[in-house]
Amino acid sequence: MTTVNVNNTAHTFSKSPTIKEVLEKLNISSNGIAVALDNNVLPKSKWEEPLSNHVNILIIKATQGG
Repeated sequence: MTTVNVNNTAHTFSKSPTIKEVLEKLNISSNGIAVALDNNVLPKSKWEEPLSNHVNILIIKATQGG
């Protein structure tokens, strides 16, 4: 089992998930978001790499307004 913290909420997976798998499980669209892994911005090219146990993920959604 692997546990990852997404925006300060723990989520458990049966195996080490990728960012894409985390987004799918949480029903979050990959459009208009930025992802930070342990306070470092993670480029989309790295979103398919397995995550470590107890990693901290911050997902920021872009919003439009004025």
